[in-house]
Amino acid sequence: MYLLFPHRGQTVTSLCWDTVALRVFAGDVGGKVSCVRAGSSKLGKGSAFVMFPVQTITTVDSHVVQLGYSDGHLVVSSLSCCYLCDTEREKFWRVGNKERDGEFGACFLPQGPVGQRGPALLYCARPGSRIWEASFSGEVLSTHQFKQLLACPPLPLVSYKNEPHFNPAQTSPQSLAFPRLLHDQNLLTWTDSAIYIFTPHSGQVLLWTEVKDVVEISVFRNELFCLHGDGRLSHLSLMSPERCVERLMKRESWTLAATVCCMFQHAIITSRARKSLPIDRLEQLKAQLNSASQQQRIGQLEDVISKLEPLDSACSSRRSSISSHESFNVLDCGIYRVISRRGSQSDDESNSLANQSMLEEERLKEFSFTEEDFLVVIVCRCVVCQILCNKTH
Repeated sequence: MYLLFPHRGQTVTSLCWDTVALRVFAGDVGGKVSCVRAGSSKLGKGSAFVMFPVQTITTVDSHVVQLGYSDGHLVVSSLSCCYLCDTEREKFWRVGNKERDGEFGACFLPQGPVGQRGPALLYCARPGSRIWEASFSGEVLSTHQFKQLLACPPLPLVSYKNEPHFNPAQTSPQSLAFPRLLHDQNLLTWTDSAIYIFTPHSGQVLLWTEVKDVVEISVFRNELFCLHGDGRLSHLSLMSPERCVERLMKRESWTLAATVCCMFQHAIITSRARKSLPIDRLEQLKAQLNSASQQQRIGQLEDVISKLEPLDSACSSRRSSISSHESFNVLDCGIYRVISRRGSQSDDESNSLANQSMLEEERLKEFSFTEEDFLVVIVCRCVVCQILCNKTH
């Protein structure tokens, strides 16, 4: 335990790491921002770190909502605006000219593929579901407006307890304040009732789905760890719909697997899905359904099987229809897209998510859960979030 003296008597509201220089930045409810350096200890196993004196960097005008760090630059998001700090030259400037009033997050988002990344861009939340994109100099390059993009129904939550439902009638624009912004390959944010993932550089909504009482989220690669207000901890992993169906079949949840298969048939019928779900597996799934009580589901699954494209098909989703999901667009590559202002997203990101999910089978062995704990969120661009609710007490 290390007490940051400049914050004595105040609540620390945000922390962030400079992993290169091993520095921890802290901001508190009074607006004070400090930095403490942690060095590796040579004293043995009992002392992993030694802490150096705390340095007060600045005091901003109000409560520190979020801190972010990238390549020598610290962003401080307060209740009224965002500030940038060049930590090497100890210079400060404000991002943009318009103030705001409330809790709005900010973070840096690396640009380009891993190993070839250029300077990160800064993203600052604004009122009305807007996000500023800014440079390291604090210049606002563009404003991304997601209010109308979010005029679409939430993607369904699938669980063993309840059959998933999709309501295309829910299409009201959403004017939101994003209290925190996190990043991996995309931007992630949340409210107390939903989780949102954006690809701001292409103007797309990758996901929004209703998840109640989320107070904190941590991101690691394609995994989310969600802390809920009642102390529950949920673990979310991204996978494709065909991988979701494959996982449900392995757990012999035949009805749920068939439901997901029919609901997201536009991903299931594509040629790339044949690697995980060859036709004989889908025929096996159909054979496991009750011919007396599930005749309608069997008929829907037969319709899906009749549309399957061969493994070497070059026109994966061009012929597929979107009749059951009229609020969505389907790209030629089989990706679900809500709305795009600048054209389609590269396949690289969705492929990397699929590659990361290949090791999920091994990772899940580390978790103990029951069937009631297994939840699935179907998301845009043919990606699935699997939630394993591991309650903490």
